[in-house]
Amino acid sequence: MSLLTGILLAVAALIIGIVLGRFSVRSRDAGRLEQELKKAHKELESYQGQINTHFADSAALMEQLAEQYQTLYRHMAEQSKFLAKAQEPLFRESLVEETPANVAEEPGVPPRDYAGASSGLLKQPN
Repeated sequence: MSLLTGILLAVAALIIGIVLGRFSVRSRDAGRLEQELKKAHKELESYQGQINTHFADSAALMEQLAEQYQTLYRHMAEQSKFLAKAQEPLFRESLVEETPANVAEEPGVPPRDYAGASSGLLKQPN
């Protein structure tokens, strides 16, 4: 009986040791993984902030570039009138002025996105 009891106690101790070992490793791994997850979230937020800043700065620079280009174009148009002495203006004033995009002649009617007659491969031979 004592041999059987000893073997049963050894097996029980082995099982308890394995179970406790697994739980302690999992808790350590869970803590480590949680820290890595928090670190990854912080890095992602930082990266998103950098991207937002980059695009905001790029938009501001593009706006400045557009304004400088318009100023240059106006300057070239004005100076070409006096210096080139051409019959036709070299620069069109319509490009200098800020005009709204072409508006459809009939409000409320969407523009047609197809040709009036067949064309290309679908054209019927006469």
